[in-house]
Amino acid sequence: MIKQRVFEGFLLKFGGGIWVVKGCDHPEGYAVAIPRLIGGVKLKRVKEAIEVVRKRFPNVLKYYDKVGFQVPLVPLDESEIINPFKIEPRDNVSAKFSSFFQNNVGITGSMAYSNSWRDMDFLSTDLKHLQTLRRLREEGITKPLSSYYQEEVETLDSKSFFTLKRRRVSEGTFMNVDYTFKIVECINFSPVIGSSKFEGKVNIIESIKSVSLPVIYKGIDEHGIEIFLTSFRTRFTEMDSSTSLYVNGYLFRREGNFLDLDLDVAETVTLL
Repeated sequence: MIKQRVFEGFLLKFGGGIWVVKGCDHPEGYAVAIPRLIGGVKLKRVKEAIEVVRKRFPNVLKYYDKVGFQVPLVPLDESEIINPFKIEPRDNVSAKFSSFFQNNVGITGSMAYSNSWRDMDFLSTDLKHLQTLRRLREEGITKPLSSYYQEEVETLDSKSFFTLKRRRVSEGTFMNVDYTFKIVECINFSPVIGSSKFEGKVNIIESIKSVSLPVIYKGIDEHGIEIFLTSFRTRFTEMDSSTSLYVNGYLFRREGNFLDLDLDVAETVTLL
């Protein structure tokens, strides 16, 4: 029986490749996950990963009501779970960075499964680590990112992507190595009971949960309707209540009349 709980940041060995677990809600015995490395090819964009699933692993695509559409559901009893919190730093730079944080910090991303990586990915479930990230930035120990990789750009346009990326303390450089520090605090979403296309401007009026994943922002659309913007992607963290966005995507109605504008499945998101 599978007893290991998996969530955003965990990885799986399945189907001859490496898959990344997405989100916190998973059916019993399965994980919502997308391929990251298949046949030696690294998949950086979600759309590319889903296309690979459709072509090579169509049997794992199933509807899941907590998400509201078909997603890859990877059977855990056929997978090897890579637990980030059981992986030690693989070099002096990541070891030094980890030493700044009290409590357990996990190693995820390429460093968790490969002997080759260009940046560092960390995983935490402790919101107090944000204070450390802010202190490191204030003291100049870490610096904002000064560049980005074009293959990372997805959903956001390049300008919006880089503007938000430079603002965050959860991303930056340390000893000339780029890092991402993902903090996950799982919450339970109610099932989706309906969805509709959404296109227009949204003003964020409250950052309810803006650092730990999933992020939740309260917003108002152009018609004065209150909606919530959610995401499990680091690129949408640390947005403040003065942020205005243009979103072309999907609005999900969840049980309890929760209107969820899921930024992770939007076609485009642009800073205004």
